[in-house]
Amino acid sequence: MIPSSQTMQNRLRVRQLSLIAALNASKSLRKAAELMHLSQPSATKMLHEIEETLGVTLFERLPRGVQPTVYGQSVIRYAQRILSDLEGLRDELVTREAGGMGEISIGATMASVPGLLSHAILDLKNRFPRLKIKTHLSTSDVLLEQLEKGDVDMVLGNIAVRGDYPNLDFEVLEEEALSIVGGSHSSWRKKRRLQLADLANAGWVLQPPASPIRQLIDKEFEEAGIPTPLNLVETASILVTTTLLQQSEMVAVVPTSIGQHYAKDGILCFLPVRLKFQLAPYGMVTRNERFPAPAMKILKDSLRSFVQSGAQAAPLTGPRSHKKS
Repeated sequence: MIPSSQTMQNRLRVRQLSLIAALNASKSLRKAAELMHLSQPSATKMLHEIEETLGVTLFERLPRGVQPTVYGQSVIRYAQRILSDLEGLRDELVTREAGGMGEISIGATMASVPGLLSHAILDLKNRFPRLKIKTHLSTSDVLLEQLEKGDVDMVLGNIAVRGDYPNLDFEVLEEEALSIVGGSHSSWRKKRRLQLADLANAGWVLQPPASPIRQLIDKEFEEAGIPTPLNLVETASILVTTTLLQQSEMVAVVPTSIGQHYAKDGILCFLPVRLKFQLAPYGMVTRNERFPAPAMKILKDSLRSFVQSGAQAAPLTGPRSHKKS
């Protein structure tokens, strides 16, 4: 029988949660015991005590290690969050002792970099120079997993996966369109009209298959009756994408705001191809914590103010360079 939350609070210890995290990382009782500076029998006894407290088996004992059960996967997720929160608490106390403002870690997809992310960083640093800000750039699916684990405090990204993350809060900030782009000297830019089929045999730079943008462009190809191109490079890096496009005839799909940022600097050009499918609304994603860090409220207010002021309106009107093609 699963015990009451009060029983869990009375009987579970941080040391036990550390063992759960170590077992997940090492998949071995022996290695976890070494990480915890325990003997293997002591680690085994501690694991048994945790399972007895929770009333479920957390790890399946295998000939060559351990594997988490479905119950173990849930406990691992919460153990990681609690340990991450404790680490954050210590960092905040140390920073405040030194007279600072603490730190905040922001995960972001590439679409947020020219607008939302850069604004948030500059605004917070102008007002709180001693606030330490970390950034992690990746695709939404990767970032949301990091957020659940406590590796980042907020994610700026697409929120199409709302139902898969019940422990996260989503707040819509803006819409985000997609565009097909090429290098600034691409011969494709000379075409006045293009269909997706015209680019079927081109070289493509696409995001990894699990990313929302990739899923949409794969759907776009399927809808047009075209197989996903075999001639492609998969990357989530905008630096790799822009470099490849500048040095070749390859094409890519990027958020329109990103395309406009690089088109303004003469690095990319928009291709006159209309896409049927577009990204779900873009927003900020946070863990539904009862006691968020003070810096989180400041960051949220800054982002809301930025969007409400209309600072993002110009980039979201669409790629004007289409008229020049």
